[in-house]
Amino acid sequence: MTSRWRLPFARTAVFDALADADAYPTWWPQVHDVHRVDERSGTARLRSLLPMSLYVSAVEEVRDPRRGILRATLTGDLVGWSQWCVSQTYDITTADFTQEVLLRKKTPAWLLTACRPLLALNHSHMMRAGNNGLIRRLGEAG
Repeated sequence: MTSRWRLPFARTAVFDALADADAYPTWWPQVHDVHRVDERSGTARLRSLLPMSLYVSAVEEVRDPRRGILRATLTGDLVGWSQWCVSQTYDITTADFTQEVLLRKKTPAWLLTACRPLLALNHSHMMRAGNNGLIRRLGEAG
């Protein structure tokens, strides 16, 4: 899945906010119970529109401010990886989110197939809320 956020803030401010996973619950309503395990890893609970929480562990693989790349390996209810690529053109910063994951939460296969459109809607809602939350956070900080 992919998502693109356009933010009217400096690239460094957007990158720093996205790199600070501990603070996600303060601006991203669907991210809960973030706990740092060590310098490069942590856990979180994710919940959007559907009445289902996903528990994930993330290990930071890449943190490259110069290239604007953040990448983490995910385990738990979601297994795979996620990545932010942050770039700036004039006064707009773009944060491209890409994730390749498998849902490992114990859910019947027929239900997942039947609910595929709802899962996509759930993800879209979560990403829109995150985009709006980050705009508010960076606007308040500016």
